[in-house]
Amino acid sequence: MAAAATPPADFDSPWKDALSFYFEGFLQLLAPWLHQQIDWRHPPVFLDKELQALRRGGGNGRRYVDKLVRVHSKSRKLLYLLIHIEIQGGVISAVSLAEFSERMYEYSYRIRDNFLKRIIGKTGARQPITIHSLGVLTQSTGSGTHLVYSEGSAASTSVHFRFPVVHLANWLACWSQLEQQAASNPFALVVMAQLSAQKTRGQGMQRLASKTQITRLMYRYQYTEQDVVQVLRLIDWMMALPEELDADFEQAVAQMEQENSVAYVTSIERRSEARGEARGEARGEAKGETGLLLRQLIRKFGPLPERFLQRIQIATPAQRETWSLNLLDATTLDEVFGD
Repeated sequence: MAAAATPPADFDSPWKDALSFYFEGFLQLLAPWLHQQIDWRHPPVFLDKELQALRRGGGNGRRYVDKLVRVHSKSRKLLYLLIHIEIQGGVISAVSLAEFSERMYEYSYRIRDNFLKRIIGKTGARQPITIHSLGVLTQSTGSGTHLVYSEGSAASTSVHFRFPVVHLANWLACWSQLEQQAASNPFALVVMAQLSAQKTRGQGMQRLASKTQITRLMYRYQYTEQDVVQVLRLIDWMMALPEELDADFEQAVAQMEQENSVAYVTSIERRSEARGEARGEARGEAKGETGLLLRQLIRKFGPLPERFLQRIQIATPAQRETWSLNLLDATTLDEVFGD
């Protein structure tokens, strides 16, 4: 019998949800120096709409997640945190690193230029504001703590932009530390799920074993019902299994709940329905985005050539988003699809 292959993983959506639910844990684990500067008595404010309005480009099909978050520092300054998570399809190259660094610089500049400098305090003066950019490379094992984007030369106008970066795959060598962190920080399990999903790509049985082990930690550490349900949803999302192995995982979860005398996931059947609904909603959302993009293109340029229709049908969400943004200023179809 052939080994079960894993389906394509969806990382963008669970990362966005994980940052929204466990942002403090995210910084505590991956950027403790930044976590210590924040006054957590003030809840973080996610500026997704503002960031979306600033986005341009990023159109080579690579997947990434961005968050712009407003927090308060302990020194009473407003902090704006630009979080950029690069979800890589393979080992990151020098060219990709350079593109990543340039993208971080462009985002930081646009944030400052478009609305941060317009924020005025009660006295009529500009509020003291600091922008922190933080990059996370999911499959990188680099050793540098910072990346740099620079252009120009010392003899003329130049730019030098330096920002901290997390090489997430380095945590593979610190797995026991991740397990310890997970005792009080659910976000550690999100990192474990990401790394395990990358490591077990195309290996269904290995992913089942890894997914089961990670899930078991929630019950060992006696997570609350809310955290169990939330983290299990994220793990299930990131570590998608072949359909023939779903029942094995569900049985393992049921056994864990029986062993720990809890009933957080009260019905495996209900959970399966929820998973099916989530997948159906995702397919419906993708279909809706495709239809909207087609209507906008046809309204502006008329009937589309077959080659563009084919590209739209097989496009990733990131590509559709890029083309929709390109459409605003494009005068030709080549400008829209010029990734």
